[in-house]
Amino acid sequence: MTKHGVSDLLKRLEVILTFITGMLFLGVLLITSSNILLRNVLGISWLFMDGLMRLLFIWMVFTGTSVLYSRHDHLIMDFFSGKFSVKVAKAIDLLQSILFMLFLFVLLYYGIQIVRVRMSIPFETWKFPTGYAYAAVPVNAVIMALFCIQRMVRTFTGKGGEQSPT
Repeated sequence: MTKHGVSDLLKRLEVILTFITGMLFLGVLLITSSNILLRNVLGISWLFMDGLMRLLFIWMVFTGTSVLYSRHDHLIMDFFSGKFSVKVAKAIDLLQSILFMLFLFVLLYYGIQIVRVRMSIPFETWKFPTGYAYAAVPVNAVIMALFCIQRMVRTFTGKGGEQSPT
């Protein structure tokens, strides 16, 4: 697969993740609204909703984080932007990406450990392992690592560079 093909594939992945994040947000919104309506207006309590809400929320947060990282819309410190030469700025960006990759490896490793433990712990009201909720951590660590590798290649080769946040 060519570099351009990988780039297109990662762009499609970002679009899919954006859609999934939106649907997860909609699900969280609908479940929360339904839960409030059912409990406070109709006096009905569906206990499984809390677990479902947690499942959707965890996936929404981590999937949304992957999208933000891909778009370079996450929180960044740009204090040094424009204060260094292009060469030094690229070196700083590569160092930052390498450190982020190390963080992602830690997140992946411990995320897998948590999923293994949580697979034997069901949600409070239904026999569905909580590990599926926490699987969002290692899955999205891998996705962010792919985006980070793409960013490092672009920075190193000078093709496409970073979009400057404004």
